[in-house]
Amino acid sequence: MAQPKPLIVIIDDDFNKNQPLYGFLENSYPRNVYLFQNSNDGVKFVEENISKKIIVLLDIMFNGKEAGVEVFNEISKKSALVCFIVMTGNIEQVSREGLKNLINGHAWYIVQRDRPAKEILNIVKEAEDHINVRVDGALEEWIFRHTDEERVRPFLKTRNGKAYSLMDILNSLRTGDNNEIGKKIASDILALAVDLLMTDKTNIGDAK
Repeated sequence: MAQPKPLIVIIDDDFNKNQPLYGFLENSYPRNVYLFQNSNDGVKFVEENISKKIIVLLDIMFNGKEAGVEVFNEISKKSALVCFIVMTGNIEQVSREGLKNLINGHAWYIVQRDRPAKEILNIVKEAEDHINVRVDGALEEWIFRHTDEERVRPFLKTRNGKAYSLMDILNSLRTGDNNEIGKKIASDILALAVDLLMTDKTNIGDAK
């Protein structure tokens, strides 16, 4: 089954739809490209679509200020599953503290905005491949296939009697709260997949 295309969200006050990169993105991700020159509008859109796969192309400098770092921090608090490609005209303009936030917050790529449009498009496609193979992203998609009612019911109980709903697990994936139960489940799923592959090697690459 084909993977759904991610939303491509551009948050950049100097970007416009006449630029070559926008055309390349529109061709590769038709009806999934959204441009926001106002950073607050971009943050609001991402928060409203937090259940979907999202790649954010984020400018750092807005009117001479590092507003992009604030945008990055604000969205990252809501979800660690949004993939950020940070665009900057000059990396030296970004403060040491700003770079520290981006690196520690796992910005996926930092690219000079004057790189060729096709080169940046390829980075976006690499980011798409990256989020498609993430176990935590797949777990989030699976959770959102359930109804609102199903997501808030107790779903599992730990040995010490603590109960977690699917939303508890989702919030843990995004923020690391609830004793990181979401990350533990994602890790267990990955370990199970590896174990299944190791114990049934005959089916790997079987084209019959």
